[in-house]
Amino acid sequence: MYKSHTAFLLVCVVIQVLGVVIFLKGFIPVKNAVPGHATLLDLPPEPWENHTVASQSHGAHSEDSGNPGPLLPPIFGRLVIMLVDAMRADFMYGDSGKNFMPYTRALVDSNSSVSFIAKAHPPTVTMPRIKGLTTGSIPGFVDIALNLDSKALVEDNIITQMYRAGRRMVFYGDDTWLKLFPDHFVRYDGTTSFFVTDYTEVDNNVTRHVAPELSRTDWDVMILHYLGLDHIGHLAGPASPLVGPKLREMDKIVETIHTTVMEQDSERDLPTLLVLCGDHGMSNAGSHGGASAPETLTTLVFLSSLFSGGKGSSHVTSPVYQTGLAPTLALTFGLPVPQNSLGQVMTPLLARSSARDQLRAVQINAHQLVGVLQANMAEFDREPGYQLYQQAVKMHSGWLKALVSGESVTSLETLGQRVSQQYSRAMESIVDRVAASLSEYDMHAMVVGITLLVQVLFILLVASRQFLTEIVPVAEAWMVYIPPPALLLSSFFLVLSAHVSLCTSTTGWASAELCSGPAGWLMSLAAVISTSVCVSLMIKLFFLTDGKALISAASHGLHMCCSLPLEALFLLAGVVLHTVSLGSSSLVEEEHQTWYFLQTTLFFLIMMSNPQPSHQQPIACEDTTTTSSPIDMYTQRISLSEREQKDDGKTVKKTSTKKESTLFEQNVRSGCGALSRQDFVPERLRRMVAVLVLLLTSRLLRSWNQTGIVMADRPDIGDWFVRPENKIYLSSLVVASFLVIFILQWRTCDFTSSLLLGLGLIGIYHYRAKTGVLAAPWILHTDKGIFEARLVYLVIIIHLCWTCLGLLKTWTQHLQTENVENFTANRDGIQENDLRTTQSFNKENKNWKDSRKTFVDGLFTTLVLLEALLLRPHNTTVLAVTVFQQYLLHELVLPWTVLSPSVPLLSLLHVWMGQAAFYFQGNSNSIATIDISAGYVGMEDYVQEVAGMLTCLSTYAGPFLWFSSLLVFIAKRYSRPYPALLQACFTIIITRTLPVTAYTVITTMQRYHLFVWSVFSPKLLYEAMLTAVTAAVVVLILCLGVPLQMIGTIHKLTHTTR
Repeated sequence: MYKSHTAFLLVCVVIQVLGVVIFLKGFIPVKNAVPGHATLLDLPPEPWENHTVASQSHGAHSEDSGNPGPLLPPIFGRLVIMLVDAMRADFMYGDSGKNFMPYTRALVDSNSSVSFIAKAHPPTVTMPRIKGLTTGSIPGFVDIALNLDSKALVEDNIITQMYRAGRRMVFYGDDTWLKLFPDHFVRYDGTTSFFVTDYTEVDNNVTRHVAPELSRTDWDVMILHYLGLDHIGHLAGPASPLVGPKLREMDKIVETIHTTVMEQDSERDLPTLLVLCGDHGMSNAGSHGGASAPETLTTLVFLSSLFSGGKGSSHVTSPVYQTGLAPTLALTFGLPVPQNSLGQVMTPLLARSSARDQLRAVQINAHQLVGVLQANMAEFDREPGYQLYQQAVKMHSGWLKALVSGESVTSLETLGQRVSQQYSRAMESIVDRVAASLSEYDMHAMVVGITLLVQVLFILLVASRQFLTEIVPVAEAWMVYIPPPALLLSSFFLVLSAHVSLCTSTTGWASAELCSGPAGWLMSLAAVISTSVCVSLMIKLFFLTDGKALISAASHGLHMCCSLPLEALFLLAGVVLHTVSLGSSSLVEEEHQTWYFLQTTLFFLIMMSNPQPSHQQPIACEDTTTTSSPIDMYTQRISLSEREQKDDGKTVKKTSTKKESTLFEQNVRSGCGALSRQDFVPERLRRMVAVLVLLLTSRLLRSWNQTGIVMADRPDIGDWFVRPENKIYLSSLVVASFLVIFILQWRTCDFTSSLLLGLGLIGIYHYRAKTGVLAAPWILHTDKGIFEARLVYLVIIIHLCWTCLGLLKTWTQHLQTENVENFTANRDGIQENDLRTTQSFNKENKNWKDSRKTFVDGLFTTLVLLEALLLRPHNTTVLAVTVFQQYLLHELVLPWTVLSPSVPLLSLLHVWMGQAAFYFQGNSNSIATIDISAGYVGMEDYVQEVAGMLTCLSTYAGPFLWFSSLLVFIAKRYSRPYPALLQACFTIIITRTLPVTAYTVITTMQRYHLFVWSVFSPKLLYEAMLTAVTAAVVVLILCLGVPLQMIGTIHKLTHTTR
């Protein structure tokens, strides 16, 4: 039964996910780096008169590539890179810099350093930024996903250039470097960057190696990556009192390294260069990943004995790009510039070199950038940047001629500045052009993805009557939608020929993702099949049937909407309003405000509504006699009104048979759940109080984690609790939250489940105390609590198994009872056993219902326990309030509203609640708010699948909880829940398809918008992930609904045949 409906929903889910994946591949393609490494043979010769300009511009393909120019002499001998994670620019150069980092700031103010404000390209997360620092390239948004699984970096980079040149390197700090550069370091000690609660030991493990390494002489490069400041930001934000002491600790380390190498430089031929930098900044909320100024502007300070005594330069206030570090280090250490670099050398570091060497450095840099331009542009010689480079080479040649001819120093200096400026203009133009080319879109793939999503939306709208009214469990209901085989085959070849034509065309529409490789052709085949089915369906509906099916569906939908009450109309209108709001970048950044408004307004409408007393609780009575599925309340109301006929001026109702009766009609006629007039007022008052409590708790959660762009930097309740001095208050809050969760879940749990729940919550508190976040005098903060977290995982698994065993136990008892009844019937005779069989049936029927309720309650409790483990301690209150809101909504509000009989409206309400809960957690449409630490709870090593799953469960805790709550509500209120679950899944799919389809169209239209990478692209990733989460939820609900429906059906069939 219902196989066609289930298959239809699964096909829609698959096509929906496929469409999103194809669109993402076209919009955010994976950048392919040019293989290989730059060598000294790639260096261009100096542009003397006997070398043509052409020979300077074709890299390894030029005729003179076998005769490279002179190597630039190194300026420095040893290198120390001290990278302080999340080192915002204002931590050094702001008003607090003199207090936080007095030693380094004094060197900057006295011109004894070369300092810059370095600007990072988004996404501002660690792994892409390390790539940008070392390769000089611009990582893309796809690196956000790769950040969780850092693999060896094959792209040419300054670390590998050092390694190939025979430089001995040592490393201490974030183990991301060890994954990106395996076998590069002679000594190393890595620390994980994902245990954000640790901001002390993680830095001490680095500092303890500094003094021993400074006393050694067997290394050329030392890299130190400190994570403590970043962890403090994640925990408490940039305004935390922990920031100042941590920065002073970093300043003290800078002082130790700088004074030591200054003393050692007196005995060395070349001085040591100390680089103090940050990989990214820190938002005002304490995280990173976005494109705001606090997240992108970082510190970059060069210290050396070469700059001591005011021999450096004044602080450069205009930002430079981080990508310039790779070519700067390469040129100052006499190495080739990484061949994929888009960085420009920072010329103030070359001030101590001769004028000829300075021009030689910018020439090498510009020549390398021309090679990148050539690799990315088919007609690179027509680009403005290349033409500027040609002019610079000619001017450089003239400068060399003037140098040989003995021109005056002043004349050479003036001409040299012009040459350097011309090279800089050429490099800026080339970088801008290549960076723009890296953002070129695969329009073929994007259009195919949008087409698939539009098809799913169209098919869902056409099939809406099959799901939103009475679900007929036979395949004949779908015959009107099945196109003829000939039409289907013709559409298939038509779509296939169009796709092949695009793939083989020379107009630039051929997709690199869909027209090459096995994966591309598989996606293309799936897209062609889906499109051909949709095209043939549209032809049949519009032409072969004269559009009767569509007209009927549209008429039915309009008729149904006209009869809906205000709350239901607002639910439908809210879906459309939210979809429209996605066209505004400001509303995308502040999307949480949209959901808060929709949720609050809906609660207000429910509180002010006045339903009829007799209609208060139709859904609470379970259908035990009819085989018809639960259908929409308002469709039933329409069908009732349509059966009213006028006879002699009096309104009479036609008699309907038992087969035609519906759940709603039976409940109304039988008075099931009806309230008397004297009970109606207290019940309405109780409902109003419950809704008022829902409004107040929602307002509390709104202030608990203020999110978005406008409110993110303002202090909220959660920020106060996570301060170290408030640990005792946070601990008390967590205990109170756990008590609320236990009491609310204890109501629906048996003794064993309650015991496991209590043990799990105690274990979670013990785990957080072990990590040092919560107070527990009897626990020593000695480790990361991995053992305790794994014990909680074990309790969760045991609880899940116990929940499943309860359902299995009921099934076993049913089989045993059936065998006993068969034996008794054979012995005593069937007629004598009729009364006993009826009593047994009623008892077993009650057992099945209780078992089903216990099963779904157990699943929900398991999810709550898992979320309590993964969420941050201060967000356990958000979890407790969410569980409390579900109790109020299910027990005190929904049974007395007009929404309760309508599964689609109930599903839509739970979708809204889940979206609001997503933002109540502190999430936003910025990558910066993703809490990746949840993916490492109870883990010692990185496991990509496990970490990704746990991070997803934590990030989307709100939607998961409300989806599971919907499952619990339906399973408890319906004796045959599967048809209702089909309606719920249909509603969930269509409410997800509409916004994601609209947003892909909007993103395509706004692909050249100023905020495309800072606003629209992160939101697109969130939409894609939410689509995947929704698809997983739908599949899971369908899988759980099958045994629930099957058990009840088999049970009834057994006693019917008996």
